[in-house]
Amino acid sequence: MTEVFEAKLRKIGNSLGVIIPSEIIDELGYHKGDVVQIAIPPANGDKRNEQILKMAGIYKKKPPFKRDKGDRF
Repeated sequence: MTEVFEAKLRKIGNSLGVIIPSEIIDELGYHKGDVVQIAIPPANGDKRNEQILKMAGIYKKKPPFKRDKGDRF
C-alpha cells in the first residue's frame, strides 16, 4: 500500500532527512534498518528540476528508451 503524507525536511548531520510518522511505520510493518523507496515530486524551482534531470540521466541527451516488445508499457 502507498502512503502519501507531508513531511518537513530536518537537518540531520550534514544532510536533510524526513521523519516518517510512527503510525505509518507500524501499519506497514517497517523496522530500523529497512530500506524504503521514496518518490519526490518535482518542484517549481528550475535549479532543482535540472538536478533531478541530471540524476535521472535524461540530461545527458541519451536517446529515449525503447522496449523490445511494444505490447508492454
